[in-house]
Formats: sequence, C-alpha cells, structure tokens
Amino acid sequence: MTRIVWFKNDLRTVDQPAFEAAMATTDDVKAVYFFTTQTFKEHDWAPIKVDLLWRHLAAFSQELAAKGVPLQVQVIDSFTDVPQALADFCRRHGAKQVFANREYPLHERRRDKNVKARLSYDEVSLELYDGVVIVPPECVKTQSHHYYQKFTPFNRAWRDYVSQAVDWQQKQYSGREAVSAPALPDCPLTRKDSSAWVVGEQQVLGKLGQYIGHSVSTYKKLRDIPYEDATSRLSPYWELGMLSPKTAARGLQQFSPEFPHGLPPGPDTWLTEIAWREFYQHLMFHEDKLSRGNSFIEMGDDIRWRDNEEDFRRWCEGRTGYPIVDAGMRQLLHEGYMHNRLRMIVANFLVKDLLLDWRWGEKHFMTHLIDGSFPANNGGWQWSASVGTDAVPYFRVFNPITQSKKFDPEGDYIRKWVKELKAVPAKYIHWPHEQLTGNELNGYPQPMVDHQDARKRFLETFKQVKNG
Repeated sequence: MTRIVWFKNDLRTVDQPAFEAAMATTDDVKAVYFFTTQTFKEHDWAPIKVDLLWRHLAAFSQELAAKGVPLQVQVIDSFTDVPQALADFCRRHGAKQVFANREYPLHERRRDKNVKARLSYDEVSLELYDGVVIVPPECVKTQSHHYYQKFTPFNRAWRDYVSQAVDWQQKQYSGREAVSAPALPDCPLTRKDSSAWVVGEQQVLGKLGQYIGHSVSTYKKLRDIPYEDATSRLSPYWELGMLSPKTAARGLQQFSPEFPHGLPPGPDTWLTEIAWREFYQHLMFHEDKLSRGNSFIEMGDDIRWRDNEEDFRRWCEGRTGYPIVDAGMRQLLHEGYMHNRLRMIVANFLVKDLLLDWRWGEKHFMTHLIDGSFPANNGGWQWSASVGTDAVPYFRVFNPITQSKKFDPEGDYIRKWVKELKAVPAKYIHWPHEQLTGNELNGYPQPMVDHQDARKRFLETFKQVKNG
C-alpha cells in the first residue's frame, strides 16, 4: 500500500509529524507539493521568496530521494484545484492514506476541508497533524476556555505546554532504498535571486546550530541595533517550513534545566519572539476576519485614511526625507529583508505620520519580503497601526529621529543604505536638513511631513473614531 505525504509550507523531515506518520510502516511513501500559481499571486508572494522556495524544492527533493521518497512538484492554478489534483495523484499511485500538516489562515483551512471531502469520496483518508507551530491553537485557552487576546498571558500559558511539546525523539529514516529525484517543472512565477540564503534541510539546521551556539546569548542586548548581525535571520526558513519552531525551541533547552523557564536573557527573549509568531498563528485560526482584511478591533475599520498614492510611492521607494525610514525601505527593496526594529519604525511612519492605510503597507511588505508570513505580517501591521489585539496604544507615535539616534547612533545603518548621506557625520545624519546645504545633501529629498504636525493629525483622527 502506498502512503502519500502532502507537503505545504513544511518542507523538512526533522520534526515533521505528517512525514513521520507516513514513514511509520514499511509501506511505500511518495510525496507531492502543489505550486498554486494564481493563489500565490493573490497572496502577494515576493519574487525572492518564490526563488528561495524553488531552490529549496530542488535541494529537498534530493534529500527526500536519498530517504527513498520521491517528491513530485506539480504546478496548478489555485487552492481550489488542489482537491482534484491530490485525488488524481492518489489514484495514480493506488494510495488510500494522505498525511499532511494543518495551516491556520482561512483560505488554507477551507482548502483542507475541501480536500478531505474530495478524498473521502474515493475512500481515501486525510490525516492532519500540527507541524507549523509548537502548540496547537486549541490548546492555549484562558480559564473561561476562550483564546488569549493579550500576548503576555498567552506567553505564560503557552510556555506551560512548550516543555512537553519539544520533548521528542527524532526518528531515523533508514532501511529504504534511495530513489531518483523527479525533475522539477519550470517555475511559472517571476523570481529574484535569493542565493544569499542557504537551502536544503541540513544547511538550514546548520544555520540554527550556529546561531544558538554563538549568538543567541547576546540577542536581548543587540537585537534592536540594525547594523549588528545579532538576529537569527531564520524567519524565511520558518515561513517555508524548512525549519521547525519546535526544533529551534528545543535548541534552547541547554540553557536551563527548568526550560522553558529560568532561561538567560538572550535565549529567553528569543523564545518570546517565537511565542509572538505562534500568537499570530493562533489568532488567524480563531478570527476569520483577520484573513478578510479587517482590523481586529471594529473601530479600526472606521478610520478615514488618506488616499494619497504619491506619498505612498515615496514611502515605498525610501524617499521620505527621514533617513532611518528611507534606509529601512531601501534595504527591503534591495535585499527582500528588513531588520525587525526598522519594520516597526517604517510601519509606524506610514500609518501615523502619513495617515495611510496599514493594509497598503502590509501588501507592500508581502510583495518584497523573503520571509513574508501572512499571520506575522498582518499582526505586526495591526500592532503598529493600533488596530490589532494587544496593539501599541494609538497615542504612542514613534519619533523617527529619536528612534534613529537610539538604535543607529553613529548612522552606520543609514550610510549603508542611503548613499546620498554616506559622507555625513554622525552628529548630522539623523536629521541632516537643518545643518547641511543642498549640495551637501547630494539630492537627498526634503522631509515630506513635519513629524509633530503629522502626529497631531493622527491623534485627532484616531480620537474622532474612538469617541464616535
């Protein structure tokens, strides 16, 4: 009897419960991945993320083949085509069991529901597991059996499950004869070079080990400094499932015998960031409106945002006249990546200085980020716009100049990405327009808004909605 592993954004074998279940017997195992071209377009997949996926599919296919499992990559149009495509795949191979992991946004849950119904028509079972998160969404509940809407109590409750969840023994998949890896079809979407990022499961695990062994201890101290190489840069691998968050968390056990409690500051703060990722995944599962473009708080959908495409374009291109904002936006365009502190700064600027809809920024990020994650990106933007659950208070408006001086005091990050200012000394670089002439600015644009005036405008707009 043949068993089928249906891979999604879980392209690995370590801590992959669906793959582990399929490999539990000596039955023949085959794997399939559906590249849904139109759906990925609708979900704003960045070309650099497409490239990383495609490169990893090639490497992962070879790794699976060495374990005796051929991976067939099929290009189809959309999620709605998956049920029939998977049914046809099962029929061709005489399979009666399909193993897969759950995904939590609304479209993905609907797809899986339709797949289950279609397969059952052919008397094929679909076994679903939880491989995207450490703790399934149904597990973390308040005493009144409701899901958590505040992160701090969620984090406490979530950690109570983590110790048991990460205590597992990785299965060794030996004894199967290696097979040839099927050829990949041509990629139907535009790609942007992602070669700065490794692919292949073993390479990714190596990056994790290197980070935990050498850098996680300084994470709390250095994580907000954008010119320091202090963050893990593992987020693209979590997003595509090349790395399990459970595997990452398990690597922190060495720092405390009471894990996940009693951790030193660096590992503890990093585990908290993993908890934020899970918090947003859980919210997607519990609140369908987040998948429909709505704010978490109802009044958030009543805010009258400005409809100014020229201002939005200047923000996108890194021409706001605020050096720290422009540095972040230019890094995004060049690398397909942005330091997390900068993500907060530029998001706050778009929403609260320019009074532009946070959904515009959410979409722009997704179309460029190599680690674009719908739950995390949506959650981060709603947090910055003060319309999400447990969001930053609306009256907290980041001052981009203050943020710049605090987190890039010497201007090293700014000079790297804002070439017009590469010769500007540190004492002028955060707000060069007051001290430098036009020639000294090398064509760097004037500020598009006055921060204090923009702050007042946002607060007045928000108060009007808040007060009805």
